[in-house]
Amino acid sequence: MEKQASQNIQDAYLNSARRERATVMIHLLHGTTLTGRIKSFDKFSVLLDVGGPDMLVFKHAISTISQERRPPAEPVS
Repeated sequence: MEKQASQNIQDAYLNSARRERATVMIHLLHGTTLTGRIKSFDKFSVLLDVGGPDMLVFKHAISTISQERRPPAEPVS
């Protein structure tokens, strides 16, 4: 029986944020916070669209990544 390749949690999170075009906040180890949308990522880096020139951020410099959640839409009456 063939094993299915499982996606690791980091790739799943980054891919979900990329597909949803969600705004993320990337907190770097030295204290800087970057805000933008993930355009692409690989094993070592994240390409971030910040509204100007894209930023290539190396994963070894990242402390945390958080996603801005939109409040749920209110039902239309």
